[in-house]
This record gives sequence, structure tokens and C-alpha cells, in this order.
Amino acid sequence: MTAGRFPRGLVQPEGAYRFGLEALLLAAFAVRTMRERGRGARREAAVTELGAGCGAALLGVALHLPGARCLGLEREAALVEAARANAEALGLSGRVRFFAADVGQGPPDAGPQDMVLANPPWGQAGRGRPSPSPLREKALRAGDALPVFCAAAARLLRHKGLFCCIVPASALTRICAALEGARLGLRRILPIRPHSGEAAHRLLLLAQQGACAEPELRPPLTLHRRSQGAGPSWTRAAIAFCPWLAARDAARSTPHGDAP
Repeated sequence: MTAGRFPRGLVQPEGAYRFGLEALLLAAFAVRTMRERGRGARREAAVTELGAGCGAALLGVALHLPGARCLGLEREAALVEAARANAEALGLSGRVRFFAADVGQGPPDAGPQDMVLANPPWGQAGRGRPSPSPLREKALRAGDALPVFCAAAARLLRHKGLFCCIVPASALTRICAALEGARLGLRRILPIRPHSGEAAHRLLLLAQQGACAEPELRPPLTLHRRSQGAGPSWTRAAIAFCPWLAARDAARSTPHGDAP
């Protein structure tokens, strides 16, 4: 696997939650945020992902921020093994490390982080149809994981450090409460919608350690333009924001590629 083919060819354990659109959008959002602040390109920056899975989002960040030293925390041993294999295949194992650790129990001592990112479990226990795969079920529903992830991010971040996450629009009230409880000030909301004229279904959020909650609501990013052809037709804005989206479609046809 080469950097130019990313995310095609990423190893993913059988039965695990398959990385998808959210991981790629989160990585693109994190990269843009760090570049805005002049971090991660030439200057070294410390970046951690909570619940890293097979490493898709964190590896995307590392590929585009050569000055970033990255740490991925994942509780499932099979996913940690896959993430390490993916980092090795991309030539990133020297500055991207993955550890088996529960988010709520804290990571290995890595020092204050400049950025923490997360695509946390959105579901709540007892709600929705359970998955037949135990690994996938844990990734989808883990009690109410949002306060746990926000508290973990707050513990890891340096003063004025940044927290990027992606959640469904329906979880806005819950994530705002979790951020406030962890004393992370919400600074930016980027709504994601499937088509023009439709409601946003995902939210990319930026919060900051030691900052007031004064969120800037950005214009929505529209993913698809209406097309008569088969398959997704990405808008120019979507590809400009996250060039990996086009590669994601190709990854669906590979044995270890992305699944929707």
C-alpha cells in the first residue's frame, strides 16, 4: 500500500466496524484545522485519536501533516493489530503508534497533546437494532460514550489544545452538554449534508481547551450533486475538502477496503 492509494488497501478485521465516510471527513477537518494554526507541517505537533479503530483517520492526518507525531488509542486488540499493520504498510510506524487502551481509563503517558480527534460511538445502550457482530456493536453503542470521550480529550490536551470530533446532527444537544462538562469550549460547527436542500446529517465540531463556548456556524458542506448515473457523485466542494472521498469508492471493491 502506498500513500497515493490511501485509504484503499487498509487492513480491517472481520466483523469489526468498517471505517467509512466519517473517518475520512474527520481526518480532513483535523488537517485543515492544524494548518490554519500553522501546526503539523514543519513544526512538530502531538496528535491523539480516541477509539482509533483500524487507524484510518489518524493515518490520514499523519500523511498530510509530516510534522505530526501521532498516538492512536483503541480498546480492541484485533483493531490495534490492524492499525499497526496499516501504519507499517504506509511507512508511518516511526511516528504513528497505536496502543490497546480504554478511553475512560487513560492512555500511556504521552505528554500534553496539541490535538485530540474522535469519531465516538453515537448510539446509546438499548436503542436501535443490535448488530450480530460483537465488535461492531461495541463500536456503535457503548452506554453514553460522548461524556467519556470528551473528558478523556480534556485530560490529554495542553492549554488551548484542540478537540475535533464528528457526530450525528441528532446528537448535538448531547455533545454540547458533554463538551461543557469537560470544560471544552465549542468553537466551530461544520454541518455535513448529503444533497443541497437537505438537512445536515453529520456535524464536524471543533472545541478548545481553556476557551469559552462561542461557536462559529459554518455554511454546510454538501457531499453529493444530483446525478442520473449509478453510484455517488461528489460535489467539487466535497472533493476539495476531502480528496480521499474519491478513493473511498474504489476501496469498496477491494477485499480489505472501506465498507459503507
